[in-house]
Amino acid sequence: MENSTQRPEHALPGLIRKVLGSPHSEQVIKAQIIQMASQNLHVPEVTTALLEVLPLTKDKETRDQLLRFLSALNTSRFADTGALFQALLDVYRQEKDRDTRTTLLYRLQESIHQDPRLAVFFVELSGQENLSEQERIAVQDTLASLPVITEDIALAALLKNVNAPTILQLQAIEIAEKCPSWSAQMVAGLQPYLDVKNDRGIRFRILQRLAAARLLEPAYADVLIPVLRTDNDVLARHEALNALSRIKPWNEAILLQLLWSSSHDGDAGIRSQALALQGEQPERTNEQLISMAGLLATDRSEGVRLTLLQQLKPVMRIAEIRNKVATAFAGNPGVFNDEEFNQLTDMLAPYAGRDEQVSQLLLQSIKDLPSTSQRQKVLQLLIGKISLEKMLDPVVQLFTREHNEALREVLFNQIKALSVSRHPQLVDIFCAELTEPGSPFRVTCAGILANAAELYAQIPPALEDVLLYDNERELVRLCLDGYLRPGVDKKFDVLIQVVKNELIDNASRQKALDAILKLSLDEHQQETMANALSGLKPGTLKTS
Repeated sequence: MENSTQRPEHALPGLIRKVLGSPHSEQVIKAQIIQMASQNLHVPEVTTALLEVLPLTKDKETRDQLLRFLSALNTSRFADTGALFQALLDVYRQEKDRDTRTTLLYRLQESIHQDPRLAVFFVELSGQENLSEQERIAVQDTLASLPVITEDIALAALLKNVNAPTILQLQAIEIAEKCPSWSAQMVAGLQPYLDVKNDRGIRFRILQRLAAARLLEPAYADVLIPVLRTDNDVLARHEALNALSRIKPWNEAILLQLLWSSSHDGDAGIRSQALALQGEQPERTNEQLISMAGLLATDRSEGVRLTLLQQLKPVMRIAEIRNKVATAFAGNPGVFNDEEFNQLTDMLAPYAGRDEQVSQLLLQSIKDLPSTSQRQKVLQLLIGKISLEKMLDPVVQLFTREHNEALREVLFNQIKALSVSRHPQLVDIFCAELTEPGSPFRVTCAGILANAAELYAQIPPALEDVLLYDNERELVRLCLDGYLRPGVDKKFDVLIQVVKNELIDNASRQKALDAILKLSLDEHQQETMANALSGLKPGTLKTS
């Protein structure tokens, strides 16, 4: 039996690749190979070989012959047209001749219903500005001829042309309009087109399409609400409000926007329309109110936040709502203007001290408030109401961060009465104030630390700092009393400095001298003490 692999038609794919793919083959032979290929299309490998060599063919005559041949193929006989269309797309992208490119576009147009990639390809081309006039006409004709646009194609057109010139943006909108429905997935693609910087006609075209819809999904609120807040065109806001009313059911963001538009929009007609729409909404549930409270943390529009606070004020008795309000405030307190701040703190004031979570959140917010008056107001709400036993750490943190002396005094007065033996974290705070020459709290800190000098290692060095460098009698006396307590290691150099300090009272100097006499002194220290006492008036200090 004859070996089938030796039949001419089975050797033809190899010849096609060898002859047509070589730049050295004669033109006559290439034409003969193409003729042979047309007579053996029943062999699948023949078409495959032709598609493989098409992008590799450099001479125009052979490429044109191949293109005419492949373009004339009846694609209905192909089980899979993917390779054919991919080859034609590759040739188009490499082709420089405008006429050939246009011919390819019309050939691809004929089969656009067979491969979804082709529609996306034409959409991508629609956003290119370097097409010839004939190519652009071919692209527009193709897109206009599409009976139905899938959502993927519509989104591709919108995303491709978002920064394109107005004429191309309009073309993208026209493509999107052929999509049977604008679902939630279209929101991301449509939103940039409603930006006020875009052409008014494009914005209105989208808004009117939305307003004419019978039912819109809640996701469209993300597209419409920015128009109501930022668009200076009254008609644009009117169309957006019409579209917003088509959304069912209304979510918390929509309810809040209706409240804001009814009280803050600059146009009386829109305010009236928004007010009328509110009447269509049944009484809000606790769940909706809690969700609205959550918007306070994410909404960045001042008027909207104030409207939201006014709506939530009557329901602050609901713990979830007031905690969400407090959380939103503590998360970014600096964004609230004075009017919003006053409204918010007035709402939270009754619960300061009673609701531990609210109290903690208010304390947390103080450190990020830029205004001294605002920090002072929040402190006034909390002082005397909160339990320092439970909230000492945030109060201490506030004290260390605060620079305003009046507020520091308010905070210091809260912590000074606490026992350092029960609250060791206060020791470092009091030591830092004691050794700060400009602190107004030094005497108080000295009295507190002196009574615990033997308990904490950081206290004696702080006391020594005062004894070495300060002259204020009461301050030195208190620190010396603490330094002389049993259990505290005394240093000769510190005590002798007190003895030599003529600006302090003699009683303190005598105590320091008595303590020195109890120490084991070396010769140098004995000489130093003798020199210090030699210059004193008789009877000033006693050595026995």
